[in-house]
Amino acid sequence: MFCLVYTSKANADFGLQKVQEMLVKARDSNAQQNITGCLLYFNERFIQYLEGDEITVKELYAKIEEDSRHSEVKLLSQSRIHNREFITWRMAFEHLKSENSDLQYLKLLVATFFENPENSLSPNPTSIEFWNATKLLLTTKYADKSA
Repeated sequence: MFCLVYTSKANADFGLQKVQEMLVKARDSNAQQNITGCLLYFNERFIQYLEGDEITVKELYAKIEEDSRHSEVKLLSQSRIHNREFITWRMAFEHLKSENSDLQYLKLLVATFFENPENSLSPNPTSIEFWNATKLLLTTKYADKSA
């Protein structure tokens, strides 16, 4: 099993509605390729965690680098992992613009990372601890909605 994390900047015409449309297609494609992960969107920037077979994930990342809907694509980290973090989510997604108090911690971590990656708060998006926290917060958020 393999994971990678990257960041990018959405182009001006790639707003939230188009992101939502892209997610529908990405989730279908990810299901076919056995890829799982999480996409965070904050201040027109993305941070994405992808996991699956190493070759498949790297091929997907190569396509992402060429995607004209965003720019400044930068690989933050990549590594082999023992287990999937987002095993039940073909692509978890959160737009961190809202004032949801449950996600303020996550929003703070992402904001400080974008402002100054070298001195960002820990855990930051390059670490598995960040994505574990993200998974926990999103799982709790969506579990509360279905209760």
